[in-house]
Amino acid sequence: MAATREIAVGGLIELRESVEGAPVGARGGITDVLDADRVMVELTSLPAKPIVNRIVVVPLGKLRLIEPARRH
Repeated sequence: MAATREIAVGGLIELRESVEGAPVGARGGITDVLDADRVMVELTSLPAKPIVNRIVVVPLGKLRLIEPARRH
């Protein structure tokens, strides 16, 4: 699970578990931090299945932080 202090809009994640039909290993960027336990993610690497939602709400326990958001 990613450390909560590292989770911010712009961070890149990978799914550790399937979420809303998106497969394990799908990657994307955090677009919103909803609360202490969930983030909204726009998935950018998906298999060619049009059924899968590109925007998903992901519990922190189901993601792995690949790259923290860049600080300006």
